[in-house]
Amino acid sequence: MQTPVSETTDFPPSASNWLSYITDMLGAEAGGMLVVRPDGSHSVLAIGHDESAISQYQDHFSRLDPLTRLLEERPHGRALVIDTTRHPAYLERPELRNDYLRPHGIDHVIATQWRHPDGTLHMVGVQRFTGSEPFSVAQGAELDRYVHHWRVEAAVPPQEGLDARSADARRSCDIAAQITVPLAVVDSRLVVAWANGAARRSQGAPWVALLEKRSGGALQSGVLRHLQELVGTCLRKHTSAEALVAASDDTWFACAAPIAGKPELALLRLTGMHHLAPGIRNRLEHLYGLTRAEAEITIQLAQGDGLDAIAASRAVTLETVRTQLRTVYRKTGTHRQGELVFLVGVLGNG
Repeated sequence: MQTPVSETTDFPPSASNWLSYITDMLGAEAGGMLVVRPDGSHSVLAIGHDESAISQYQDHFSRLDPLTRLLEERPHGRALVIDTTRHPAYLERPELRNDYLRPHGIDHVIATQWRHPDGTLHMVGVQRFTGSEPFSVAQGAELDRYVHHWRVEAAVPPQEGLDARSADARRSCDIAAQITVPLAVVDSRLVVAWANGAARRSQGAPWVALLEKRSGGALQSGVLRHLQELVGTCLRKHTSAEALVAASDDTWFACAAPIAGKPELALLRLTGMHHLAPGIRNRLEHLYGLTRAEAEITIQLAQGDGLDAIAASRAVTLETVRTQLRTVYRKTGTHRQGELVFLVGVLGNG
């Protein structure tokens, strides 16, 4: 159970609810928000820590925390996922690690920051304590999405939820309304309670099937059935569920996530494997140590190319591709093509 919120001035009244929402959605034990204004003044909002921990951080350990520097090396608005027990920047600060992080059990952190045109810096971070699972790259992408509307107008969504507001009222403050990634909120029968503009404009076969319920034969029926099973699993187990869905136009990576306070609804995201997020090759190289060639082969495979076609496009022998693919399996911890394609879908679904 979370401790009471510690809050300085100048936050919107519902900011603590918003921070709690982010923390809960990411399965974190604690969260914090820092605003630093051009004149040097700052405001801090924290949940999940006792008052002494918050006071210690504000008074002393914030000066030792390398998080701000690490975030400055990232594009603004892109989350950083850190294991404080292993990251070199934290290992170099024994006072912070031994006197603050360890005693308070802060092992894992996701954080992101962005700067408004007036120079005001906003930072949001969530923490997991000792004994919890580390955060994943996918959860870092989730944090990117959750804080997106703060970069738009610093609006905080009311607690009553998506369906209680008119389209005009929610346009500037929904979690997903401003995002270019197609998203929809659905129930277990795939009835759409809400969809952002990107989803309604999408011509992808699963989106057309979901939003327009056109009669498209057995393949479309299979897509809807697969999505319904995915959403059903998400709602039944109260956890995110993911799957690859074959449609007439592409193989789609589908992810359903539960919505806090709305046990009957799930957030559904569908990404075509031919439209993976930019930077997926660099993620494969960085996270798994793949060479450039190995990463490119992996992406081609995820997009549906066969080994013969990959070999031809790269002007190498089929045996060379097979050898490289075996190396990819070893580095990524996968054992067959289906597992590898699914891994690429998870990493690229941003």
